[in-house]
Amino acid sequence: MQFKHTQEIDVPAEYIFSRITDFNKFENHTGTAGFSFKRQGRLPVRIGTRWDISVPVRGRTRRFSAELSQYIPPRTLSYKSASTKYEGVMSMTVKPVSATKCTLNIQIVAKSHGFASGLVFNTIRLARKRINRRANSELTKFAKRMAKEHKAGA
Repeated sequence: MQFKHTQEIDVPAEYIFSRITDFNKFENHTGTAGFSFKRQGRLPVRIGTRWDISVPVRGRTRRFSAELSQYIPPRTLSYKSASTKYEGVMSMTVKPVSATKCTLNIQIVAKSHGFASGLVFNTIRLARKRINRRANSELTKFAKRMAKEHKAGA
């Protein structure tokens, strides 16, 4: 299963990369959406750093860990996650369009192992249109928020 999303943002690429790599902000986020990111260990973030993540999916909290597998400032960031039930990779790439604009590409590739996780993946496939609509909406909100914050800080 694969999801791809692209969003053009009216902000310099370096600013966006600094925001998506603000690991402390993600770890300290206390939102109502039920997401939780907890770093394993206290070492500085580098390739191999792992996080325990909780995400609400279809009324149930799913827990997994993710490892930083690629970190190439100021353009590419990638996480991988694997268990006996699934494996997945999420990559984010920031490409400059001009001095004041960039494109954020997000790609998620996941593969199930086993019957039970295959059923979960099938329900996700059936909801693909709704998931894509929601992801595009969230990316648009993110782009507007980044433009507003960058303008306020400039």
